Amino acid sequence: MNSDFKYEQAWRQISHGQLPSAIELLKELLANDPNSAMYHGTLAYCLLQQMRVHAAEYELKIALQLEPNQPFLHSIYARIYFLQNKPKQALAACDQALQLDPENVDVFELKSDILLANKKFKEAFFYIQKMAELNPDSIKTAYSFANYYFQIGDNNKAMEFTISALGMDAQHLGTNVLMGRLQLIQGNITEAEYHARLAIMLNPSSREALALFADVKARNNIFLGIWWKFNAKVSRMKPLNQVAVLIFAYVFFNLLSNIVFDFGYTKSSSVIDYAWLAIVIYSWVAIPIYQRMLSKEIQQFSFRSDY
Repeated sequence: MNSDFKYEQAWRQISHGQLPSAIELLKELLANDPNSAMYHGTLAYCLLQQMRVHAAEYELKIALQLEPNQPFLHSIYARIYFLQNKPKQALAACDQALQLDPENVDVFELKSDILLANKKFKEAFFYIQKMAELNPDSIKTAYSFANYYFQIGDNNKAMEFTISALGMDAQHLGTNVLMGRLQLIQGNITEAEYHARLAIMLNPSSREALALFADVKARNNIFLGIWWKFNAKVSRMKPLNQVAVLIFAYVFFNLLSNIVFDFGYTKSSSVIDYAWLAIVIYSWVAIPIYQRMLSKEIQQFSFRSDY
């Protein structure tokens, strides 16, 4: 089996979520050609998909020493910075990749994802439109539009593009996660769980897939269900709007309590005060319970630290 065929096979396995097999192939390729920047870079990409960030960064540094002007390698660094919650560095790495390849659709997609995650919707839409200009019939373009509309709260448009993307590739990881979230919002628990399980099957180390599965469990949980519905709506708002909602809720309960007290209903006023306190405590308690639930799902899947 020649090197080019093995490398193509590795990418086919990556596209189908078969990361361990792809890693083994790449290790074989590197054994024969340890100075290939693309082999090191692709291995870094695989390791990153498994959330093995330090190992991925190690491979990436080797790749960049061998070939510093390869856009693909800078895009992987952008993904690493994105996972490390360093949006400025991630965007700078994207820009570096785009300087080397101004029409790189994959980098446009990544940059739009980073901008969406930081609630910069107009800037993100700009790069999604550039994707559409260069590659209008791609699943990446359909998924990016779906994700954009989901993030801004237009669930109907998000569903339209998600269905279109699934029609192109029913085993696309991100699209299955997104469909699961849309189904969950609509209260279709069974459908949401189906897409969560499929996404985990495609990539057992995907935090997005595992988080969706944890959300399905939280939505079904008697104690967490109400908190999840509220959190699902608020978390998609801009930070300023999130603060406004919380301030409004506090002012509303405080004002209502004072009005009832002024009318002489002291017991009712106390009940309102206790109700607000109960809501606050419920929110505090629900968050660590949900985080434990998510951690439990993530810990079910472990990977060797060596490769």
